[in-house]
Amino acid sequence: MSFFLKIAFVALMSIGLYNIAAYLLYLPGRHIRDLIRYPHGKPSFEEQTAKTMRPVTAIIARILPLSEYKRQRYEADFVRLGITIPPQEYMAGQIAKSLLLAALGLAFIPLGIPWLSVLTCLVGVLAYFQSTSKLRKRIEKLNQAIDAELPRLVGTMECTLGNNRDLIGFFSRYRRVAGKIMGQELDVLLTDLQTGNQELALRRMEGRIQSSNLSALIMVLLGVDQGTDQRTSLAVLSRDIRTKERELTRRRMEKRPGRIKTACLVLTVEMILMFMVPLVMMIISTLAGVGF
Repeated sequence: MSFFLKIAFVALMSIGLYNIAAYLLYLPGRHIRDLIRYPHGKPSFEEQTAKTMRPVTAIIARILPLSEYKRQRYEADFVRLGITIPPQEYMAGQIAKSLLLAALGLAFIPLGIPWLSVLTCLVGVLAYFQSTSKLRKRIEKLNQAIDAELPRLVGTMECTLGNNRDLIGFFSRYRRVAGKIMGQELDVLLTDLQTGNQELALRRMEGRIQSSNLSALIMVLLGVDQGTDQRTSLAVLSRDIRTKERELTRRRMEKRPGRIKTACLVLTVEMILMFMVPLVMMIISTLAGVGF
């Protein structure tokens, strides 16, 4: 017992002396070391995992390459999501994880549990599809945030972009009041507008964001860029977008009736009890008064 106490005492003394020396000699702490080691920010868990599995993912990427369309689509989505891993490497990593999980399931066969091995293989396959589905859901969430702000953007454009066709000036001013997701997209759009062709910049934004409302707005903006009077088109588009937004809100409310129905049922039962209990008590007291 005394041996372990001596080890604990030496360990604590070492830690204490190191902290004192670091304070007196201004040695770099953990935060400073991380800043020096990772000047662009500490990598996420996904990035660390991808780096560890890079030899395996390189082989899978050569065997199962992505098509050019999917690669470009994933590249645009990864930029929006802040994922720095190349699409080919990322998808190969997801496949490698699923294969590793399925391979671990084979260990249950010698143990006499083949059904658990099959179940583990199925879990590995489902894990791959879940990862791709998770990406789609994150992108859909970003697109929904942009669609939710489009009515305000189009309404502002309808009021301010009458005779003035300066798209860069309009988007620069609107960027100050835009939401977080819309602001990020406007930053990219403004960079493209200032450094290249405006039509190409608008087309790139349309390609990044899969939204029918935004596509309609891009068509109107292309007309503005060409010098066409689009005030009537903006008015019609603003009305259509607001109508679609109300319809979408109604559908969302219809999709979550479960909690509302439960609350309404509980409230209805409470109201019935509120009226029935006094009535039953009055009937009992009346019957007791007449001798029943």
